[in-house]
Amino acid sequence: MNPFNPSIFFGNGIPITVTAAMIKRIIKMKSYDQVIKVEITPKHIVLSGTTEVKKMMFKKNVAFRITLKPVHVEKRTISFELVEMEPIDRNFINHRIFNKPPFFEFENRTIKMNVNAWNILSKIPVGTIKSYELVEGALKMKLSI
Repeated sequence: MNPFNPSIFFGNGIPITVTAAMIKRIIKMKSYDQVIKVEITPKHIVLSGTTEVKKMMFKKNVAFRITLKPVHVEKRTISFELVEMEPIDRNFINHRIFNKPPFFEFENRTIKMNVNAWNILSKIPVGTIKSYELVEGALKMKLSI
């Protein structure tokens, strides 16, 4: 019999918290021209700010507000549906904000967040996302053991 019972310590999973500040830091990586704010509510993740868009030889800062809703989990990836994009819904803006491999991937109005790429989870080599919930200011998950 194994004297170590992980469910005593982790309650049927390892709790992991990804904060709005952590998501903001990843989105801003390699995108010094973006001003961004990340809010996490119990129903959505809302990103707002400006990003620089180049068209021909002109540059313009474009304001945006994106609302995401978690819809699916597979192994260590959470998929979010792009619910709303203001003021205009343009794939090139979404791609510019969310094309951050290995953390985020944008395709067909879906943003996939690979939590295995996050430093906090890369230290835990086993387990898949068992459950998740959005709470004020954070995405809370439990990894199966």
